[in-house]
Amino acid sequence: MKFRIVRIELKDDKNVLIYLKSIERTAEVLPKADLSNPASLLEFSMQMGMAVSKKLEELTTFDAFITLEFEQYEILDLKVGDIVEIDIKHAER
Repeated sequence: MKFRIVRIELKDDKNVLIYLKSIERTAEVLPKADLSNPASLLEFSMQMGMAVSKKLEELTTFDAFITLEFEQYEILDLKVGDIVEIDIKHAER
């Protein structure tokens, strides 16, 4: 799974928290603007406002987070905005 790094925090002296946002490309279809009457213009502006608020919410949230040891974080040289691929496997007990 591919993720974009959205935030990096120092958890404690030895660990770093990396917050991730899933990269999924979904096309959003916006209606065609009908500016012929005020009611249509109002409806279109409400739909645009909802689309903008949805995008802002997506930008401020995250889908997953991982904890790395600080030494491993330094080796990988990760920055906010980088795209990483995460594989999830079952751990043996």
